[in-house]
Amino acid sequence: MKPTLELPITLRPPEVDEVPMNSSVKERLELRKTAKIVEGFKILPKDNNLEDEELAFNFYAEINIDNSRLWNLILELSKELPDEISLIFNHSDCEPEYGKYCDKNQTLEFLANYETEIISDTFIDIGMIFHSDSELIEIFVPESKYIKFWGVDQESFLKTMNEFDLKEIDGIEFVDEYPKVREPLRLFNENTTDSNEMIELLRTNFK
Repeated sequence: MKPTLELPITLRPPEVDEVPMNSSVKERLELRKTAKIVEGFKILPKDNNLEDEELAFNFYAEINIDNSRLWNLILELSKELPDEISLIFNHSDCEPEYGKYCDKNQTLEFLANYETEIISDTFIDIGMIFHSDSELIEIFVPESKYIKFWGVDQESFLKTMNEFDLKEIDGIEFVDEYPKVREPLRLFNENTTDSNEMIELLRTNFK
């Protein structure tokens, strides 16, 4: 049986009756059945465009990991960041908001109280960044709950991938390349913090 990625409970492919007949969405939904949405990662070299050229990162990666392991991978990758970081967060359809630079460990301690929301609320994007003239390191978790990573030390990154038994997969695909349905986390767990409330909490504590 083809391996598939464990998604958050709040994210699923649409049912056939949820998409218009004879639509490109229906075609994509059909293609999703054989998509390579599996655990693993891909590394992309820096683009030769001017914008990338001026940014101080050495490589960019995208990582699929089972949702139940996502938080642990975020913690492990956060070791690549220095002691002072800025939080990035936003509603998935809004522009990113950047927090002030704060102590990384204190930031992670705060976020640990909202682990479920971070890994399962598909209406929130969240990440951590350090950006100076000589370095750009960023961990970003978009609404579809995989990881986008900008780094400077590829060897250290690959060591982490190896620790999590994540392989570089040729032609790996990501859930947001296909039609998807997002559902509010509160439908599944009423003890969680609502998306709007979560964004306000992050604003209050980090901006």
